[in-house]
Amino acid sequence: MAALPTIGCVILGAGFSRRFGRDKRIELLDRKTVAATTLARYCPVFSNVRLVLRPEDNPNQLGIDLPNHPNLEIVRAPLAHKGMGHSLSAGFTDLDWTWAFVALLDMPYVAQKTLAGLFAHAQNSTAPLIQPRLTATGDQPLERKQGHPIGIHRQLFHEVRTSSGDEGARRLVKRRGNQIDYFDCNDTGIIQDIDYPTDLPQ
Repeated sequence: MAALPTIGCVILGAGFSRRFGRDKRIELLDRKTVAATTLARYCPVFSNVRLVLRPEDNPNQLGIDLPNHPNLEIVRAPLAHKGMGHSLSAGFTDLDWTWAFVALLDMPYVAQKTLAGLFAHAQNSTAPLIQPRLTATGDQPLERKQGHPIGIHRQLFHEVRTSSGDEGARRLVKRRGNQIDYFDCNDTGIIQDIDYPTDLPQ
C-alpha cells in the first residue's frame, strides 16, 4: 500500500503592512488577532504548518499561542524586507513534504471546509499546482476568482526556493497556468484579504 502524501501549509506572515498603515497582524477580529484567527483556521486541518515571520517578530505579541498549536513551526525570513518572494523561499527551506499549500496570514476568512476540501483534493491530484476557484459569486461581478491557498507539489519546490522580489507564488502560477488543477468552491474567503483598515469588519 502506497504511503499517504505529506500535505502541509506554509503561511506567509512577514509582510510590513505598508498599505494598511500599521501592523495588521495584531488587529482584532472578534477578540482574536488577525494572525491568531488565520492560524485557527489552518492548524486543525494541516498536520504540518509553517509560519514565516520576520526575524524580530515575537509570536506572543502577535497573539499567537504557540502551546495551543503543537504542529506549528516558526520560520524566520531575514530578507523579508525585500519582498514576499524572499519570505516564500525561506518558508520552503529544507521542506520535504509532498504538497505545500501557500497561504497568507492576512487572509483569515477562508473556511475550514474549503481547506479540508483542498487537503483531500491534493491526495489524488496529478497536477503540479492546485488553486481554489470561486464558482458561485452571487449578483456581484468579481475582479478575480482564483485565490489562496495555492498548492504546490514537491516537483516545483526548487523553483519556489529561488523566489525573490515581491511576486510570491504568483510568478509560478503565471508561468504554469496551464498546469493548474482548480478546486471549485463557493467560499469568498479565498479572495478576501486585509489590505486596508476598511477591509476589517466595522
